[in-house]
Amino acid sequence: MFRYILPIVLILFAGCSTKKANIDYDPSFNMATLSTFAVLYNDTDNQSALNDERIAEAITHEMQTKGYISVPEHEADFQITFHSLIREDVPSNVGVGLGLGTFSSGLGLSLGTARGFSSDEGTLLINMVDPATQKIFWYTKLTKKIESFKTPQERAKYFNETVTAMLKEFPVK
Repeated sequence: MFRYILPIVLILFAGCSTKKANIDYDPSFNMATLSTFAVLYNDTDNQSALNDERIAEAITHEMQTKGYISVPEHEADFQITFHSLIREDVPSNVGVGLGLGTFSSGLGLSLGTARGFSSDEGTLLINMVDPATQKIFWYTKLTKKIESFKTPQERAKYFNETVTAMLKEFPVK
């Protein structure tokens, strides 16, 4: 019976694994010539302007860590745009089951349950744009459950970690 427990535990932990960012890029675009960037975002008509500011700061910090220089929009080799989406009450697929039985004695026991948990889910999209053509040459997207935060510092740390994970594969200068 114990030989069945390990696979079940592994399956449960696999379901709780961290999501990876979805990344796509134009292989014909020469990113080796890029050295300066500007982060563009609309900070006037958004209910989450503080979050947008945190995201812009996290992107700027991560790009500077990679060796790129932040400059005004009209001087940038490339522009970085981002968009955040929030879906409320996203249902989860949580279910728990337990079974016990034998072949010879006819004993059986079964227990199953499914709960309709729901949570808010956030999606962050980051685009690298060629200002000359206005075409996207690199893109990343990450969707995950929105956590609750007790302090603004926790929220800023969360966005820093999320953006770092999303830009992990963007080339270092």
